[in-house]
Amino acid sequence: MISLKNEILTEILTKQLIEIQELILKSKGILLCGHTNPDGDCICSILALSEYLNQCGKKYISIGEDPYPETFHFMPNRNFYKQLNAVQYDPDDYDLVIVVDSGDLDRIGNVKELIKPFQKIVNIDHHKINSFFGTINLVLDKASSIGEILYYFFEVNNIKLNFNMALNIYISIVTDTGSFKYDSMHPAVHLIAAELLKIGVIPADYNTYLYQNRDISFFKLLVPSLSRIEFYAEGKIAVSILTLDDFKQAGKDDTDGIIENIGLLSGVLVYMLIKEKELDHFSASLRSKNKVDVAKVSLKFGGGGHTRAAGCRTNKLTLNDFKQGLIDSIIEQL
Repeated sequence: MISLKNEILTEILTKQLIEIQELILKSKGILLCGHTNPDGDCICSILALSEYLNQCGKKYISIGEDPYPETFHFMPNRNFYKQLNAVQYDPDDYDLVIVVDSGDLDRIGNVKELIKPFQKIVNIDHHKINSFFGTINLVLDKASSIGEILYYFFEVNNIKLNFNMALNIYISIVTDTGSFKYDSMHPAVHLIAAELLKIGVIPADYNTYLYQNRDISFFKLLVPSLSRIEFYAEGKIAVSILTLDDFKQAGKDDTDGIIENIGLLSGVLVYMLIKEKELDHFSASLRSKNKVDVAKVSLKFGGGGHTRAAGCRTNKLTLNDFKQGLIDSIIEQL
């Protein structure tokens, strides 16, 4: 077992983790959810908590607005996650809501409509920008991932991890740290990963699924995204755009990881991928290699995220106005 004394796991946080455990054990039913279009951190955190709630014998339901992400089809407990339109839900059966990886309730989409005033909310997040919408707000922007936070939760409350929980936490951490390379990394994360490997997680078994298992739709979107890269601010900013026609030809939104290829370019400090998945509805993913805080940039357009990785969307601005507004906001920080 690792030493949990670090700059993140403070005495105040420890008390919060214990308080959350008490709420879970006292609850008659738990609604567990995360943000729309769940990524690895979000979906695996939901699965890790679902595994634990099963162990406790608690009545719960894990819901998301969007389908289970195909990228993580290999997770052994993926069946715990249910799409919103495929479940029946009586709010009177659930007095506690746990929301993971979401800066505000709008991020969970239509699942928000299930939450009632009498329900307590546990807000577990690690984004810099959070509206503190919970009864308990466990918001740790220094944490690498929700998976890291859940590891602390299980350890502080003396909850033994089974293999599925360990794997969920590991994939959560790996995907949200870019395989341990983002600046959200700190020493405790490597120690946590080592503990998860001791439980039986074998990284090589899952790296193939994560990094060498792409559908042809990914390449149908990768090619136009690379061919359309535009440069601004003397090559410091790189921008690419995927149109509605691109997604129709690809057959689905299979863009996870595409933006990182734009960031491979030397001299580029900030890079951006804008997507039009619905007519005149645009979303932007932003990444930063240096001092530019893309969370601040995204906030100006109703979004948010981390210092080095953030996103936003609009259905009010034209594509050109949206793109230029983002570029101008980035240039202000260069």
